Amino acid sequence: MAAMDFFEHQAVAKRNTRLLVILFGLAVICLLTLTGLLVAAFSGGLGQIENGQQAPEFYLHWDIVLAVTGMVLSAISLAVLYKWVVLKGGGKVVAESLGGRRLSPDSSDPVERKILNVVEEMAIAANMPVPPVYLLDNEEGINAFAAGYSPQDAVIGITRGSVVNLTRTQLQGVVAHEIAHILNGDMRLNIRIIAILNGILFISHAGYLLMRTGMYSRRNDKNPLPLLGIGLLIIGSIGVLFGNIIKAAVSRQREYLADASAVQFTRDPDGIGGALEQIGALSSGSQVASKNADEAAHLFFGQAISKAMSIFATHPPLKDRIKRIRPNWDGKFRANPRPQLQAELESEGANAAGSQQERSRQRMVETITTAATIGAAFEQPASANEQELIGEARNQEGAEALVLAMALSDNDEIRAAQLQEISRQHTAQISARAAADFEKLKPFELEKRLAFVERAIPALKTLSQHEAYALLNTLHQVVEADQQTSLYEWCLTQIVTRYVRAEFEPNRRVKRVDVRRQSDTEFTLSVLAWYGHDNDNDALQAFNLGAAVFGQRLQPFRQQPYSFAELGDCLERINTWSVTDKAKLVQAWITCVRSDGEINVVEQKLLLTLCACIGEPLPTLEL
Repeated sequence: MAAMDFFEHQAVAKRNTRLLVILFGLAVICLLTLTGLLVAAFSGGLGQIENGQQAPEFYLHWDIVLAVTGMVLSAISLAVLYKWVVLKGGGKVVAESLGGRRLSPDSSDPVERKILNVVEEMAIAANMPVPPVYLLDNEEGINAFAAGYSPQDAVIGITRGSVVNLTRTQLQGVVAHEIAHILNGDMRLNIRIIAILNGILFISHAGYLLMRTGMYSRRNDKNPLPLLGIGLLIIGSIGVLFGNIIKAAVSRQREYLADASAVQFTRDPDGIGGALEQIGALSSGSQVASKNADEAAHLFFGQAISKAMSIFATHPPLKDRIKRIRPNWDGKFRANPRPQLQAELESEGANAAGSQQERSRQRMVETITTAATIGAAFEQPASANEQELIGEARNQEGAEALVLAMALSDNDEIRAAQLQEISRQHTAQISARAAADFEKLKPFELEKRLAFVERAIPALKTLSQHEAYALLNTLHQVVEADQQTSLYEWCLTQIVTRYVRAEFEPNRRVKRVDVRRQSDTEFTLSVLAWYGHDNDNDALQAFNLGAAVFGQRLQPFRQQPYSFAELGDCLERINTWSVTDKAKLVQAWITCVRSDGEINVVEQKLLLTLCACIGEPLPTLEL
């Protein structure tokens, strides 16, 4: 099975966005024209009287038509802008609008623990920090969604019906499907669809308001408002009709792609195939009862609302999706045995820490055998220290202490000053926890410690904005205490800063800066080549292999140590590149680190950090 090309899928998503904007633009132009003509007709603009007789020709008062068109265009634009501002908060706003409740990463509830463990496993297998999880408590149907603008602010939402009615393997398939949406770049497109449809819907709302207002007018017999309202309602409904058709067509193709990606993630077609089969087997299906389900229907794993005609369906038919994944399926929908589901829940809740984490690790290794991160981070049985640190990462205060502990110096004098600063900026308790976590981290190599950061992200995202920014400020001060920044410290601060900041600035615009395409490529490749190889000749060979993939004659930067401030500036500029250019650069990076036939932990974590800085996923690192 071919490897997933997330960059190609992102490029397709961007092309779909442009096509979507064009089609919606044409729809808006038609709506504006019809609305202008309608209002002109009701304002006496469809003719004139000459000498008491009806003129033989009809005339339009174009000034009225243009004025009405301008007003309607302004109103639609304001409606789109309003929805865009509402959704500016990112994935968490969408999840909350659908009735989602954010789960605490250290929850011990069996239902919550089951989905938290699965999301954690699948995210780590996908080479990305763990996203926050929202549970839709009141939804009995089997459904899920991913929402946000980028992997940095993405959230996973899932219905309670999914957790209690799916086996663990099936739940992995559903979560893998949603992670594929994150990595394929579908989320920003989905949010734009919600905003644009809200603008088109405005005309229908305006028509309904005029109709209701006219009906209650005292001069109802001579009042044209009801008829005008009905006309606007019809025009608006036509716009919504075509808007939903466009939305559904775009969504269906992305669902097929996410299904295929989920199979590649899990290497198990029975997982996602079984989940789709359960939707057909249960009476609740994939229905979502939230009042906002209609506008967000294209986000979900399954058809969230009933559609009488397939042309309006945001998802392909269940049988078609299952047949693509499991060609030998016999067409029968069979529900999971209840005793099996109950046994799984009891297993999840038996021990939320300790041995449960070991079982979680073992399931991950068995389920996703080819992900490079699994081999690097989970090849040995969990030690007592690791179990305690994983538990610390899932707790809000513990996650703060753990991240700060990772930045502490091995020098006793410097570390004492760092702990004192932590105590001053936060609390003595966090300082003490950081000191204790530092001791537990000692058995791990520096680069392997970064795996704990990926687990700590959901807990850090639960901090208030003041607390989060205070933590980031303290982290930078702790790192700078010894007046030098190592590669490990730079990776630590970059991952924490960018993912935590995305909780409060999810749609943060990157300022366009001067493009230094060649020099930025040369510098980033040089950092990878010389940090990943022990001798100059091997590093130069790795650099040249990466340069050949990028397709330009490049010269390496040989001065060392490399400036991490300069590396950060390079990545800010690269973040403004097109998806196609980023794809070439990431492939050049990967070729560079693969040059010696292995990808060590340093190279893996540096690659993960570089990709995080440019807002792109790290592809599977298979040799």
